[in-house]
Amino acid sequence: MEVSKQASPTPTELIDWLNDEGVLELDWDFPEDGDLAAAGLDSMAVMQLVVAVEDRWAVELGPEDLTKANLATPITLAALIVAKTS
Repeated sequence: MEVSKQASPTPTELIDWLNDEGVLELDWDFPEDGDLAAAGLDSMAVMQLVVAVEDRWAVELGPEDLTKANLATPITLAALIVAKTS
């Protein structure tokens, strides 16, 4: 199965996408700089996130990408995806 690259998300698009994928259940007004760990991004959700990101944006996330800083907020997660798709 061929995976096509999608345009990199904005932080707001990423919030909607996280909800749509069932990775996290974020309120509609969740801030772009909101704490994803406090919102429920635990180790199981991170694994689900990795698979979903790799499928959606045709990138590979390695252990070096899965840092607390990269997964802190929708802004930092969107920046990681942008960096990996560039």
